[in-house]
Amino acid sequence: MKKEEQCEKKLEEKKEKIEELKEEIKECDKDKKEIEKELEDYKKKSEEYYEQLLRLKAEFENYRKRVDKEKHDLIAWGKYDFMKHLLPLYEMMNMAKNHLENSSSYEDIKVGLNMIFAEFDKLFKNQGVSEVDALNKKYDPMTCEIIGTVEGNDENDGNVVEVVQPGYMINGKLLKAARVKVAKKKEETQDKSKENDKKEESEKNNS
Repeated sequence: MKKEEQCEKKLEEKKEKIEELKEEIKECDKDKKEIEKELEDYKKKSEEYYEQLLRLKAEFENYRKRVDKEKHDLIAWGKYDFMKHLLPLYEMMNMAKNHLENSSSYEDIKVGLNMIFAEFDKLFKNQGVSEVDALNKKYDPMTCEIIGTVEGNDENDGNVVEVVQPGYMINGKLLKAARVKVAKKKEETQDKSKENDKKEESEKNNS
């Protein structure tokens, strides 16, 4: 009798374990389905991201091509605009040349040159070109190039005292540096050293 009870007890325990295993399998199946669903969601998202990336790549390529074309068009337009402003100067200089060939008057030459330079001034102003303001100002290495120095004093030491060739700016950016001469105060160190040498020599002689 005892053996039968033991067998029944073991059988019950095994049944309970089987039930527990079944529950675990159900949980695993449930987890598996959730994982599969998440994987499917991730797969869909990755496909969407990939499609977005392809669209962005295509849009960027189109943008780059458009910018390259616009850049080319802008350069071409800049040349066109420049030549459009330059042609009146050429025509005026050509007219002046033809006029001067038939005239020997100094006044005619002077008037013709003044007209040409007035047209140049007009063109420069329209294009934002201005002359570097350097004369009697402190030397600025960003806008000027020193080609010589002259003897100066305490008041003008380091100032531009002569503009040999003017410099130009275009819309605040340096186009050509001005070539200038700068005042430099005479060094007094040599004179002082000579005075000190004389003092030392006289002190030795006195001693």
